[in-house]
Amino acid sequence: MAILVYKTNCNAAASVANVSYILRASACHEWSSHNLELQSRTDALSYAERRQWEEDLRPLNGAAQRRNHQRMELSFVSESNPQRALEIAESFVKRKFPEARAILAVHTNTENLHVHVWLDNRTINNKKVHLSNSQYKNLGDHWAKFTDRIYGTNHAEQFQAKRLQNIAERQELQAHSRSTEIVRTQNTGWKIKKEREQEYEQRTINRGEYITAAASRTINESARTIHEATINRQFELEAFSREVLEPSRRNVVERNVARSPAIEDYPGRATPSR
Repeated sequence: MAILVYKTNCNAAASVANVSYILRASACHEWSSHNLELQSRTDALSYAERRQWEEDLRPLNGAAQRRNHQRMELSFVSESNPQRALEIAESFVKRKFPEARAILAVHTNTENLHVHVWLDNRTINNKKVHLSNSQYKNLGDHWAKFTDRIYGTNHAEQFQAKRLQNIAERQELQAHSRSTEIVRTQNTGWKIKKEREQEYEQRTINRGEYITAAASRTINESARTIHEATINRQFELEAFSREVLEPSRRNVVERNVARSPAIEDYPGRATPSR
């Protein structure tokens, strides 16, 4: 099946390295360019380096990295002629990116012929090469249909079937992940509830010790007395909410547990005159 691999918005710092990789003598049989006048491998590397410098001078405008090129890999199944494979790849790039600048290199170092494409992010009009989400998703399908018309194959149908299979597998995996997360959340909530129940039981059993220890952290006797009254009130409200109120109202009461007692409940404090 004819396959297209597309990588968008590649890091500008890797521009020269990628051109050097696709044009390496050990793998590259032939190469060409689209909307570029390049005579040698050195010219191609110089152009990629110049584009990297130009991108370094541009403001980031909120982007995390500087990106100046995109990459494609066009694979063939039934083609054995590198020159013809390169011509077919050139035709596809001209059709899909007529104003883009690109470097194409056909590789013969694997079982199937494939063409690497280095695509400049700037067109001949200095505009950004942009693909919508639908264009990006359908690019592989377009490549399969393009080669089907040339070779009389049905790779597009195989590609679509494989794509639908991948979507179904991804949806199944997402559904499994959601169910696993729900179980994990339920288990975690049960553990937290159990820990709170144990803490409440421990505090209830050792109520006097708890109040004394908590109040002892205050700075003076007057503040300690006030703090003890506050903690006692917390205990009373918590017990009331657990024993009397309905479960749906417990959260409302427990949010008010931390409120300070009324000013007239403070020992040694006079109620303000009105």
